[in-house]
Amino acid sequence: MAENPRPMTEQMPGASGLAAAALILLIDDVPEELRWLTALLKSEYRLALAYDGRSGLQRAQALRPDLILLDIGLPDIDGQALCRLLKADPLTAAIPVLFVSANNAPEQRVRGLELGAVDFISKPFHPEEVLARVRVHLRLAERLAERPAPPMADAASRHPEAPLLQVALQFIRQHLAELSGVAQVAAQVGLSEKRLLALFREHLGLTVSGFISDERVRTGQRLLEQTLMSVQDVAFAVGFSNPGNFATAFRERHGLSPQAYRQALHDNKVLSA
Repeated sequence: MAENPRPMTEQMPGASGLAAAALILLIDDVPEELRWLTALLKSEYRLALAYDGRSGLQRAQALRPDLILLDIGLPDIDGQALCRLLKADPLTAAIPVLFVSANNAPEQRVRGLELGAVDFISKPFHPEEVLARVRVHLRLAERLAERPAPPMADAASRHPEAPLLQVALQFIRQHLAELSGVAQVAAQVGLSEKRLLALFREHLGLTVSGFISDERVRTGQRLLEQTLMSVQDVAFAVGFSNPGNFATAFRERHGLSPQAYRQALHDNKVLSA
């Protein structure tokens, strides 16, 4: 990958004395594409540049841009993981994120929208399309900003790693069935496995594996209470390789097997009816 120049912010020409133009953060690791976008947008907007996911997250938190154009294929933090981080942080959650990517398969576009992005622009870029989409989403964001907003955590009072922990917890809860290990979670948060383990120990007093195990049992308990799924289906749904492992883990925490727990719930309902 080409050596990246130092991130910069460009001021809109002729903006002196007027209301500040909207600030757009461009996050892309390909200098040629950043230069192309800069040339296209600089006459109307102020621009800030970042060349990887980590610096993009830091610049978004520091600058609070009006809009972010985000490439999916970043070298450190996957663009989709970065979008998840941005949407988990109260400081950046309301900023419109537009994905830009050469991979415009329908599942990629849908995944981006599910993560909270407002739009998806395909590479190679079409100048008028980029300008039109940017203008539309800036107008929409301006209208939303006019509405009363809920109180936001002050940047100085919140713990800087709180969004990282929340993203990790959310990812675990949403992917219990297919989690392959700590490395998968770390990749989604953009941390090393060692730092992720330290984060869980510092804030939760648990290892990542310990939290995953507890969450699988908690979710399994909820499914036993609220659904008619078989114990086997519940075990697979929360990520156990077989019902026996689920039963062992469940019994260690509740003193009953999953089947006995469900039967006890049924008996209590009958008695209270």
